[in-house]
Amino acid sequence: MKKITLLIICSLGFIINTYSQKKTKELWEHTEIGSVLIYYSLEEALKDPKKVRGLQIRDEGLEKIPKDIAKLVNLEYLRLHHNKFEEIPDFIFKMKKIRVLEIGGNRLGVIPKEIGEMTQLEFLGLKANGLTNLPESIGNLTNLKKLDLDFNPLITLPESIKNLTKLETLYFSHAKFSDVEIERIKKLLPHYFGN
Repeated sequence: MKKITLLIICSLGFIINTYSQKKTKELWEHTEIGSVLIYYSLEEALKDPKKVRGLQIRDEGLEKIPKDIAKLVNLEYLRLHHNKFEEIPDFIFKMKKIRVLEIGGNRLGVIPKEIGEMTQLEFLGLKANGLTNLPESIGNLTNLKKLDLDFNPLITLPESIKNLTKLETLYFSHAKFSDVEIERIKKLLPHYFGN
């Protein structure tokens, strides 16, 4: 009986230890750009940086976006949400393969005009960042299919959003748009609002 009890305790200890270890990567089959192997650890991703297509750094309390992300030259999918970032560093705008950028739930306040350099973007997530407007250069993102601006006190959107003709999904709940601004946005995006 003691041997069985000891065996059960050892087995439970192994199972608990196995499940308590943090995953370092996982295949996400249904992302905005299809199947992508997502790394949850930058350290793990840097072991073979040219191979990495997806990275998520979530809920880590980071105040700055790590510069080493720039070493992931084939990165297409980058999720950096729910940290404490106050700015997007220039190197991110130079990463020309990123198609999905999710940087919601941070403390950005302002999106720099350089975001317009990321013309390959198909999904841009900026929710819950205290944004009241977007730069005019957002109109350069002509491949954008999804734009998430939820939980921002937006007052206006730039005229250039009319260039986002591939836009399929636009979220802006909790925006502070006036009725006049909503009508203006509808006129700028007739393909989206069906005008």
